[in-house]
Amino acid sequence: MSFKPSNEEQKWAKQQELDIRKKLHEFTNRVKLEDMLDEESVCPADGKRLERLEINSTGIFVHRCVYCGGIWLNRNDMEQLLNSAKKSNKFIKYLSKIFNIKI
Repeated sequence: MSFKPSNEEQKWAKQQELDIRKKLHEFTNRVKLEDMLDEESVCPADGKRLERLEINSTGIFVHRCVYCGGIWLNRNDMEQLLNSAKKSNKFIKYLSKIFNIKI
């Protein structure tokens, strides 16, 4: 014997799905990294202040947490970093500077 939901149940389930999708969309729009990384931004991991750092005068910026040391950057800056590294073969130097590791 198979179960078939009524039309009312199907409408309710459809509305629940739409509501969840709407809330998810609103949430993802609220927490985009690019929106978070402004002058007074906070670390997504621990809520502490982020400082904005430029890498080797390249125009590529990262945001580093003053508390946990976490590094945050947006997609555009990541693409610039990777393209710059491909051209100049200095990717390891960039990463060492970001993470404050002497090589």
